[in-house]
Amino acid sequence: MTIVNDDVLALLKKKIRDQMNELADHLATGGAQSMEDYRKACGMIDGLAWSEREIIDIEEKLRDL
Repeated sequence: MTIVNDDVLALLKKKIRDQMNELADHLATGGAQSMEDYRKACGMIDGLAWSEREIIDIEEKLRDL
């Protein structure tokens, strides 16, 4: 038995990826009303990408146990 269920990590990654895609689509279609909105969305994408990478790294470490 693993410490963290693989399904939980997969669900987290999917939710993060979906949110990143929604934000990117929002920006690509001109959804940012101001430079502040644009920067906020870019910051959120950056944070989500970092989170996704951390989850992937944790998955790899758990597999190596």
